[in-house]
Amino acid sequence: MSNEKVFSKDSYNFQLKPGVKPPLEFALDNYLTFACRHKFCREVCPVYQATGNEGYIPYGFHTSLLALYKGIAKFEELGEMFVNCLYCGACQIRCPNTLFMGDFYKVTLTTIDLVRKIRGDLAKSGVVYLGLEDAKKEVENHLSTVDNKDVMLKWTSDLNLQIGGKKDIVLYVSRFMATQDTKTARLCAKLLQKAGVDFAVMPTTYAGISEPFDIGREDLFVQLAKQDIDMLKEMEAKIVITTDPHDYFYFKRDYPKIFGDLPFDIVFITEFLWRLIEDGKLKPVNEIKKKVAFHDPCTLNKLTGHWESPRKIISSIPGIEFINENHIDQWYYCCGNGVSITLKKAKPKLAQEIGLKRLIRVNDLGVSTLVLACPHCWDHFTEIETKTGIRIELINVIELLAKSVGV
Repeated sequence: MSNEKVFSKDSYNFQLKPGVKPPLEFALDNYLTFACRHKFCREVCPVYQATGNEGYIPYGFHTSLLALYKGIAKFEELGEMFVNCLYCGACQIRCPNTLFMGDFYKVTLTTIDLVRKIRGDLAKSGVVYLGLEDAKKEVENHLSTVDNKDVMLKWTSDLNLQIGGKKDIVLYVSRFMATQDTKTARLCAKLLQKAGVDFAVMPTTYAGISEPFDIGREDLFVQLAKQDIDMLKEMEAKIVITTDPHDYFYFKRDYPKIFGDLPFDIVFITEFLWRLIEDGKLKPVNEIKKKVAFHDPCTLNKLTGHWESPRKIISSIPGIEFINENHIDQWYYCCGNGVSITLKKAKPKLAQEIGLKRLIRVNDLGVSTLVLACPHCWDHFTEIETKTGIRIELINVIELLAKSVGV
């Protein structure tokens, strides 16, 4: 399948190979970031904060590719540099090329697409970079799991949910939620049921994974997404409620880029639940005596501009003492897992250091509980706590709300 619509820039639509000079259009795009030199991306990059290496920020990425065009760098040596990206998106919202000069020159920073492209081209060229084999294993595990409907639907046991069929509202639960964070998936369904929402779930979901880009399989990413979108069309869905922030990002940013406008509205679960609270269909009445902070998932706060509804839900729960950190301040943080597991697998100590910085910040706030909205953040923070001994209660905002409404 062609990747003509996969990347946001036409200049990315060719394959870089060892010994082949990139086209001028690609070099000019890289030059614009190189010439910027403000390096505002450096300030907010979690990887740079942990390593101090400017080669691991967009300025470094683009400079290395400009050097490739000039013949003073080798393509096969780029792997060590381009593995150092979490796809968190902080650089893209902090860069003057996006905020100011992008409006004038019509050129914006698209680091996620660029790193996806370079990792993929390395893999296609047979260049084995650190983390590549782990990304391949993640894709293999994903494919073998989504084809097993019994495994994918085990989380629905005894919930009396409609599986498939026609329905205006569909609760979208992809593999990680369905198999690794089943508690949250079940609570999402139970909260919707309590509010009297008439919804269905899909027989299985095929998409929900970013690693195909890292192994040079953009076609697979497109294929899996198309399978899910076609199924949602068959179900005649008008509203699709995503439970994993990664899926929300794919539906809001990636899929429209590839397929055009989608024929249904995409809503993140906290946004939908907040509407139910506003309408009086869910009533947080049980007091929860906790002093909490909230961790913004990168895919919500940085990549899709979604940060209000989790805070509104937390604030609506009686008994909660909420230390509400500014969402912009959290541009500087990431749990360390990233939108792809490649960096985490390639450099586990670096991923741990990035996440630990966030937990130390939370500890300094004097709170006992960190509220989350992403299963991947929960997974990685739990791992960090096990390895470092730091202790902060981790709880999903969905579970917090469920306790307050009596689910």
